[in-house]
Amino acid sequence: MKPYKTVIYSFLLGGLFALIAQALSGFWSFALDGTAMAFFKGGAVLVSLGVIGFILGGLAIYQYFEEWATFGALFPFAGFAMAVGMKMVVPWTKGESLGKSIWPGLWLVIWFNAVGAVVCIAGGYVAGLMGWTPPHYEAIVASSDTLTALTIGARAFVGGGIICAVFQVVWLLVKGAVPSAKHVWILMGGWMCGAIFCLPGLSQWLVAEFGQGFSCLIPVGGYNMFNTGYDLFLGGEHATEGLIHLGSFLLAVAGLFFTGLGTFIVWNAKWGRKTLAQVHLEKAQHALAEAQEAFPATTPVTEAVEQKE
Repeated sequence: MKPYKTVIYSFLLGGLFALIAQALSGFWSFALDGTAMAFFKGGAVLVSLGVIGFILGGLAIYQYFEEWATFGALFPFAGFAMAVGMKMVVPWTKGESLGKSIWPGLWLVIWFNAVGAVVCIAGGYVAGLMGWTPPHYEAIVASSDTLTALTIGARAFVGGGIICAVFQVVWLLVKGAVPSAKHVWILMGGWMCGAIFCLPGLSQWLVAEFGQGFSCLIPVGGYNMFNTGYDLFLGGEHATEGLIHLGSFLLAVAGLFFTGLGTFIVWNAKWGRKTLAQVHLEKAQHALAEAQEAFPATTPVTEAVEQKE
């Protein structure tokens, strides 16, 4: 596939998931406001996207998105959850035991989030020590007004699409320069960008301007953990709020593992130990058989004989 097409697909897929996340955000705000779990609204959106990802991944549908958008399909949380699940599926399709199949996915969740969280929390704390003050941007507040809702949705779509497309370009450049490059490199780089961009206020602006167009993507992890570190530096009530954010993050991490495990469970229930290549071949053969049944092949000779009779 032409590289520019993968960028276009990344924009469309990122925008679509941002739009879905924006709708989920409204639902979880309504469901959790006023409850003890109100702090987990953002995490609930991410876990919900993970559920979408594991269902589509387990049914071998999301992998088509990955073929079209390549890295851009992994940047939304849904794609990351699917990728964690496929880390479990691949060993399973090679005949490994259950434990040896689950471990690679679990280990990816542990080390990726631990490294990202520790580095970004430390970064936020150090920024506070150096006298950094976070900038503030006004965001459009959700309301029952239809025009406002459409505006927020459009912003989320555009923002999510642009960010996914940009990181797809980054992936293409890195892969071109270093053919052995791994997706996880750019995923971790995206996470760190969420923290680094806090310093000039870019991450804060992206959240205010695009809402879930930023918050459903990988960089939100770095953004949240940087803010957690800064809150811990401030101490007092801010430190308490930072610990709450950290707890929400840990719940989302647990959700990432369990949604990844969901991919494995759905895959095994549907396909057993078949590889992705075998599943896609089986799907193609089934589609061809259905097409032949719906449109039986005919030749001019047979048509002529039928007309003569």
